[in-house]
Amino acid sequence: MDHPIVSTEAEYRIEACNTYDFLSEEYSILFEGSNATAFQSPLWLHEFYRTLVPGHGAEPLIIKISSKGSDHPDAILPLVRETHFGIRIVQPADLGVADYNAIVGSEEKLTALANNPSVAKGILSAIQPYHLILFRKQRPCAFDAAKLLPGANRTPNTSCSYEVDAGAGYDNWFTTSVSKNMRKGLKRKTNGFEKTHGKLEFAELCDEPSIVDAFQLMRELREARYEANLFSRPEVFEFYQNIAVKGQRHGIASTFVSKFEDRILSIDFGVRHKSRFLFLLGAFYEEQDFQRYSLGLLGLNELIRREAEAGHTIFDFTIGDEPYKLSFGAEQIPLTNITVTSGPIGRLAFTAYQSRGPFRRTLKKLMPKFS
Repeated sequence: MDHPIVSTEAEYRIEACNTYDFLSEEYSILFEGSNATAFQSPLWLHEFYRTLVPGHGAEPLIIKISSKGSDHPDAILPLVRETHFGIRIVQPADLGVADYNAIVGSEEKLTALANNPSVAKGILSAIQPYHLILFRKQRPCAFDAAKLLPGANRTPNTSCSYEVDAGAGYDNWFTTSVSKNMRKGLKRKTNGFEKTHGKLEFAELCDEPSIVDAFQLMRELREARYEANLFSRPEVFEFYQNIAVKGQRHGIASTFVSKFEDRILSIDFGVRHKSRFLFLLGAFYEEQDFQRYSLGLLGLNELIRREAEAGHTIFDFTIGDEPYKLSFGAEQIPLTNITVTSGPIGRLAFTAYQSRGPFRRTLKKLMPKFS
């Protein structure tokens, strides 16, 4: 798409573009006034469209909605289009790296857009061609994308997200929210490590060479642990490493490590947004000498302490139903999927997505990102 497709409504201008400057002041103002998440932040989307989209063979699709006569957008939908075996699927800027998806715009402006029926029709027209629009992983507090997508189906996501609130202070949270078994286990493992080896030190990495080295180690540790590893795709590894390096300079990304005698034993990576820290990736040594100390849990606990003391009082474990999150006293947050179909192919694809049988498993093998 060399030029934007423009849908002109009575009050609004709707554009479908393949490029947009997410590092611009215009987008920064829009984002800060919205209820979007760190996964729609300027740096995140800049690196997403620059690095991930070309590597995945996807087509960028950025929907920009502006009031007539205004040079600034009221809302932006950052999307991508993929085609698998002739099935055109439009999704948010995700490709497996975003835990939450959202439309970017203020609640006031988005509500005004939703109250204008011609806008929703114009959005679907601008998104064409598609068989399936799959807007997944929407948080309860986000503006409901279904209000701007006529004919949408709303279904629960198969996984939830989890978060803890340490606003009353780390010590209060640790004493009142963390399970007794987890508290005792963390203290026992810390004392055991110090008695056997020495003091375990924790630090946030603040220079590019150290972050790059830590990410290389994280890739090696994750390859050894996980059969399906995000970092097996070079563009995904480059994306996260770029976010870590560039985000650290602005205080919006953190690479946090535990060390013993200058040797890194665990690595945790996440991003910050307002009062929230979002935990995204972790890795740790599992060799016999360290296995019984649960280095991953010790590192997470210390990271929660550091972020709470710095004023990031919501520690967001993000998506995934791992049991350890509940042991930390995390609250379960349900996520919602919004889908829109077009024609018999779209309805068939949606049926496959909703199914839990062999049809969906076959489709996922043919289209790995259809999950």
